[in-house]
Amino acid sequence: MASAFTIAAVEVRAVDAPLDPPLRNSLNTITRAPLVIVNLRTREGASGTAYVWPYAVEALGPTAALTRDIGVSLVGRDLAPTSLWMELHNRYRLLGAEGLVGIALAALDMAMWDALARAAELPLCRLLGAEPRPLPAYASLRGWGPRMLEREAGEAVARMGVGAVKFKLGQPKLEDDLDTVRAVRAAVGDGVEILVDYNQGLLRPEAERRGRALQALDVRWLEEPLHVHDDEGLAALARSLSLPVQGGENWWGPAGMARSVAARATDLCMPDVMKIGGVTGWMKAAAIAEAARIPMSSHIFVEASAQLLPATPTAHYLEHLDIAGPLLREALRVEGGMAIVPERPGLGLEWDEGTLRRYAASV
Repeated sequence: MASAFTIAAVEVRAVDAPLDPPLRNSLNTITRAPLVIVNLRTREGASGTAYVWPYAVEALGPTAALTRDIGVSLVGRDLAPTSLWMELHNRYRLLGAEGLVGIALAALDMAMWDALARAAELPLCRLLGAEPRPLPAYASLRGWGPRMLEREAGEAVARMGVGAVKFKLGQPKLEDDLDTVRAVRAAVGDGVEILVDYNQGLLRPEAERRGRALQALDVRWLEEPLHVHDDEGLAALARSLSLPVQGGENWWGPAGMARSVAARATDLCMPDVMKIGGVTGWMKAAAIAEAARIPMSSHIFVEASAQLLPATPTAHYLEHLDIAGPLLREALRVEGGMAIVPERPGLGLEWDEGTLRRYAASV
């Protein structure tokens, strides 16, 4: 039986846009958003688009090249993202379908799903069998230190009406972290949840010490306190605290998530659609979370996340940290603390071509 759609071309371009305001944490300050954008076309006229963020400008060219070269191998194939996901992950098993290879595969997977949904004239969540619905969102803040975060948190709550804010911690002294939490609490009031993120920056004894101090301040989750591979330490920490341990943005693929969940390393989870394996990988991750009854939130990539969380049985929060919004005709809206899932077909991405040309990168 002939396929309804056959892949005719995969085009890849790169942009290097400013991240304004920059994203600060205990390790560095991120000032740029180097994105790889995929545009996929079929012989029948359907098209899809998606983007990934390889974080470092130095990785932009290699990621674009990998995505382009792998995309060429898909020309002439049926537009069947689940089948191609399995085939490609088997193809790169010896090399490893993680890192830049995994990012390239996720970009292609998302573009394929976007093309299928656009061809059906449906938002992706409807194609996946779910209804678009408003999603609880939290404001993921970009600042560092009490004064900057106090101001940013107050503005986010006033502008978006969110019921939760998240920010980075990791000052050399615990008391400085606690002062930051107190400053944000004073800015947002008692009715807003406070979530904190250590970006894998602590060692085991200090993680427990800070976790106990933070739970006394009614913090509602402790994100990535230890290295992502320290499942044993994370599990011990989760057992010792009443403060839920959050993690998952650095899991590579459903297999990485499954190992962590089996170790009971986190109380909550928040896969990254790029690192977990695109739409196909996310749906596998959602099944793992459902089986373990773990609340599942998203990590950045707000447009794809808004389409995937309605199809996620244990959906929790959408992280609102908008990276691509300035490059789009219309960014994802948050009103009254809820992310509004657009009814546009596919992932809902409509690029502003003039802005893309302005920040085009030669790769």
